[in-house]
Amino acid sequence: MKNLLFTILAVLACIAVKSQDIYTSGYFTNDSGPKIAAVFKNGEMLYGQKQIGKDMYSSAMAIDTVNGDIYWSANAFPLNSISDSYGNVMKNDEILLDNVIGTCINDISFDGGDIYSAGYMNDIYESIAAVWKNGETTPLYTYCTDKHSSVVLGIDVVDGVVYACGYYEEGLHYGCVWVNGDLYAIHPNSEVTGITYHDGDIYYLLDECTTSVYKSGEEFFELQNYGGSCSDVNAIIVADNDVYTAGFLGFIDCVVWRNADCIYLHPFGAEAAFNACQYFDQSLYYVGWDHEGRGIVFKDGVLIYSLDNCAFYDVWLMPSPLAVEEIEAEDSSVVYIYNFFGELVKTVRADGKTLNVSDLPSGFYIAKCGDKVTKIFSSGASIR
Repeated sequence: MKNLLFTILAVLACIAVKSQDIYTSGYFTNDSGPKIAAVFKNGEMLYGQKQIGKDMYSSAMAIDTVNGDIYWSANAFPLNSISDSYGNVMKNDEILLDNVIGTCINDISFDGGDIYSAGYMNDIYESIAAVWKNGETTPLYTYCTDKHSSVVLGIDVVDGVVYACGYYEEGLHYGCVWVNGDLYAIHPNSEVTGITYHDGDIYYLLDECTTSVYKSGEEFFELQNYGGSCSDVNAIIVADNDVYTAGFLGFIDCVVWRNADCIYLHPFGAEAAFNACQYFDQSLYYVGWDHEGRGIVFKDGVLIYSLDNCAFYDVWLMPSPLAVEEIEAEDSSVVYIYNFFGELVKTVRADGKTLNVSDLPSGFYIAKCGDKVTKIFSSGASIR
């Protein structure tokens, strides 16, 4: 027993010093051709996707941490026609969802063993907001098909429920939130640019000339504008009971807010943006591009690295356990299961009660929720 305890402590110490990996999705350009959709790991290109004669970029990325697979979107746009675009979902460097002509994938969300993608498909002249599941080219949901044009800009899927946001056009833009196949909220003269589900509530960004955060259909707060003209805020997450958002303000500054207040302001000037953020180990990571055409990655207001001739649309961090402490997992919390070699072997969403780990080979494992290890256990049963 004492030797086992020493082994556990040694393995935890080994895992604790491992640094997390930062994955970003976006594109890069070179002197010989157009933009190339790509996924980067710690600033090095991991996967790239190119079709000759098309201008390509990737807009979102998610990771299946059970098998170590990376899912991401790659949109191909011909230089002379939006209607001939292709929206694909990639699994590592292979196409998982080979969509038909005229589609675009704006966001993806991983839930359980399923990957959901969202964006639009073109119907001759107009776009139709759509959500796809796994590799099926027939949409799971389409929205506002009787309007002039509709688009899904963001998606979050929790326990099989699809939360989507975007807009339709009928003279004006009407910002929309959809839950599964139904319209949940509508806001005239606006767009809903980002969405996340947390602890029973739907949080979303209503972008007009100013931007407000809504919570389950009611205005929660307005982001401080600091006298700027218009804002473009696309990223929203909820962590430690705070709402973090990121975007740009008045074509002058890139801004990160915590709740209604600006916490980081980067005066890059025009042609810069923040597009996504993730909260990990009590730190906020956010990505985008600057005014000199460089992909940028920040942590808590400090530039970690930048890449020339790149842009980043999304970010994902591979977590690692840090400390041993018994805590209760909240509803919809993501729990990470590690073996005693420090390898991530399973990712599950907690229901607040039990987690089924009966499919794991026999041995000892570590369960982590948030930035804390919740339990050391042996496989073969559900854990509490």
